[in-house]
Amino acid sequence: MAAGCKAAARLSRLSPGYNIVIVERRSFVSFGSCGLPFYASGDIDDLLDLARTSYGVVRDEKYFADVKNVKVFLKTEATLIDKEKNEVVCRSIDKDEKFTLKYDKLIIATGTLPKRPAFPYPSSPVISSFHSPLDFRNFRQAAQQGKINKAVIIGGGFIGCEMIEALTTLWGIETTLIEKEKSLLPGCLDTEVAYYLESCIKQDKFNLMLSSSINKIEIGKDGKPEVFLDDGQKIVSDYVFYCLGVKPDSNLAVKSNIKTGKLGGIIVDEKMRTSQPGIWAAGDCVETKNLVTDSADYFSFGSLANRMGRVAADVVAGKETSFYGAAGTFSLKLFDNIVGATGLTEEKAKQYEIDAVSVIGCWSDRPDYHPEAKNLLGKLVYEKHTMKLLGLQMIGEGEVTRYIDVFSELLSQKKVVEDLLNIEHCYTPAHSSPVSPLNNLGYMALNQETDKIKNVNPLMVSASNGYFI
Repeated sequence: MAAGCKAAARLSRLSPGYNIVIVERRSFVSFGSCGLPFYASGDIDDLLDLARTSYGVVRDEKYFADVKNVKVFLKTEATLIDKEKNEVVCRSIDKDEKFTLKYDKLIIATGTLPKRPAFPYPSSPVISSFHSPLDFRNFRQAAQQGKINKAVIIGGGFIGCEMIEALTTLWGIETTLIEKEKSLLPGCLDTEVAYYLESCIKQDKFNLMLSSSINKIEIGKDGKPEVFLDDGQKIVSDYVFYCLGVKPDSNLAVKSNIKTGKLGGIIVDEKMRTSQPGIWAAGDCVETKNLVTDSADYFSFGSLANRMGRVAADVVAGKETSFYGAAGTFSLKLFDNIVGATGLTEEKAKQYEIDAVSVIGCWSDRPDYHPEAKNLLGKLVYEKHTMKLLGLQMIGEGEVTRYIDVFSELLSQKKVVEDLLNIEHCYTPAHSSPVSPLNNLGYMALNQETDKIKNVNPLMVSASNGYFI
């Protein structure tokens, strides 16, 4: 949705004479899906607030027609691309009627689909993903009516973690989060960083069950969902969310013989061109190059989707623009902490058979004497022999994203540890320390490699019976 609307708006500005059409299967367009947890929590009162401009106008089909000169077909599914006739076969969902749209240039921006559980579960209004606005609306209506006292969240990824706060903070719902891996945000954070996060969050407000696998979900005689774990436990609640991540929605591309990759996304080049002439793709439905590994990867982030949509529009309009790839930069707020990361975790780097090592440290985000000083924990991952930067993970109540953003740019430029020492940053005690955490991580890595001063992470300390000096 983000990539398609961005491309349409950009094309409208570049070439006002174009006849631009958006085909959308849902009943809304240009919707801020990343803000849906804030609607669920009650921080945003009206679902349509996620579709408004900064000056309060809803970005609906009338808005696109009047302001962008873009025709929008809502509740319309694109079922097939006829490349020989340059036509898109569409179906009106309400009327179940088929029609075709001619095109000269076509951009596919079909987004994502939620991953479904591998274990058996019944179809029920109290068991759902947390992917579409309808999921959020159904939950909030039930919560407002006092029908949800207990809830289960399955999956400790981005959405699962955001839902912890949404359910517990405003609604006061007794919540259990179940994650099959040994820590939260698996694949995004290394274990010791995730453990630190878990120690910071308010676990008195919810029950966190790690290393727990689900056998099945059933509906009890009282109509409540019952979650059965592999170890024999049964958890009864009023509502169950499965937040198992997303996958690229490349069904239209596959049916139209457009090449997709091993990760399921549409294969595109730096100009967002697909394998078929005259057809581009952008956003969460595509695979992109990982700027650290130079291999195909998949990142479902609204920030990247917007950039891809603009590049696709520029190329369609004849401008020389490129999207070179991404490092997988993200941030997440969980209670009072900001979590951010970019590049590879140490675990993932070793999966790529990279000789990865790391340093980890903790500092204040401003001088210790400042009354608003907050702790930051950071982990730097780098390649041992080349000293190439591989990734950064950071958690804290203070400034986090500023360092992640800078590091992301360093990754895209293939920088090395020594480059961290040369970062010049804004310094004033009100919001920063005289030595940046990025400078510190660079010093620590050089100390480890050149001065043989071993950096010890918390997992090493907990596993040792010796002394550390």
